[in-house]
Amino acid sequence: MESLNLEIAESRMLVLTGEKSFEEMKELAWNKKTAAFGGIKNLFSRPKPEDISITHSEKQYKPFWHAICSTRFEYKRNNEFTIKIRDPAVQKVIICDEEREIDTERNVKLSGIEHCLESNTKEVFMDAYTEKEVDFSRYLSIATREMAQTEELNVDDNIVVPVKVKAAYLVRKLLTDMMKPMDADEVLDETVKIETLDLYFRPIYAFEYTWLPKNKQNVLEFDGITGEFHSGKVLREKMSEIFNEETLFEIGTEVAGVIVPGGNIPVKILQASRKKKSNTNS
Repeated sequence: MESLNLEIAESRMLVLTGEKSFEEMKELAWNKKTAAFGGIKNLFSRPKPEDISITHSEKQYKPFWHAICSTRFEYKRNNEFTIKIRDPAVQKVIICDEEREIDTERNVKLSGIEHCLESNTKEVFMDAYTEKEVDFSRYLSIATREMAQTEELNVDDNIVVPVKVKAAYLVRKLLTDMMKPMDADEVLDETVKIETLDLYFRPIYAFEYTWLPKNKQNVLEFDGITGEFHSGKVLREKMSEIFNEETLFEIGTEVAGVIVPGGNIPVKILQASRKKKSNTNS
């Protein structure tokens, strides 16, 4: 086989929809204000609810990748098979009209060809800003809208967190994890499919709390879909893109030279073109 076939599905850029309104989130944030300073262990040094004020709030869109990779490796290899002859009365063995020798250990050895097929699948979620693998599977059942570019989110005071991890990086990581050396004498098929390669943006509401008597600030981030919250930070200003959409989703030049099992085999990339879409629900 002259090349490995890398088939890449059409990439999508999606935003989670159906988030709670700013008013709903602000009410939730107000009810959770004492949690912003919940790390203070001394009961007498904790703030009173009336001493806490929300001094800044903002809506952010944070990106993450979802990818599914499957592999199919079909190959042949030569092997030797051993048959144990346990009955001492057996003096000869004829297989396929050919007499086979019984060695001193009462074994008959045969040469043959094994036809092998290996198939595997891996799913990965990755924070597209921090490069950390995080389980975002809970969002897959949430309604989405497909976008053509991130500018669709960058309206009003919304802050879009830029994507630092390109699609090519994720594909290379999947190839590294999924590919393994094959003990093969003849490779019949090596196909790797990136079945899913989607970039999501999830809505986050960040609230800065101030403990007024001590002029101390803490921030809680609230998930706009689930309402879950944790410590976070406010960004205050809009952030610039690191990659444009074309560069972000381009695969070919960065993985074409990848080394695959069996030696320096080139990669034949079949990448579906990313269509320009917007205002589409899924």
